[in-house]
Amino acid sequence: MKTKFSVLMSLYYKEKADYAKQCFDSLLRQTIQADEWVIVEDGPLTSEMYQLLDTYESLYPGLIHRVQLKENQGLGLALREGVLHCNCELIARMDSDDVSLPTRFEEHLRYFQVNPE
Repeated sequence: MKTKFSVLMSLYYKEKADYAKQCFDSLLRQTIQADEWVIVEDGPLTSEMYQLLDTYESLYPGLIHRVQLKENQGLGLALREGVLHCNCELIARMDSDDVSLPTRFEEHLRYFQVNPE
């Protein structure tokens, strides 16, 4: 049986949409897919970032759960809010400029199986 997990990331206005696209694409290339992406919008974002999020939401319905904060709270508080919206016990943390190797989640889940503590 597949272990369910969420991916959690926070975005704010200084993030580059090009980097976020590379990050999202690396998530889609994973050998084991996350059940959801919880993306915290830490205050207003750029129009490019909104367009990117809208595009991925329309291409992958039900995958992305967006949490919108009216004002920038900073990474720690944004992630704390995001955790409250994750539906899975296991949470993989990503930054918008992270690019993961295709087996990242597979390797992490294997480690958890071998080391349940």
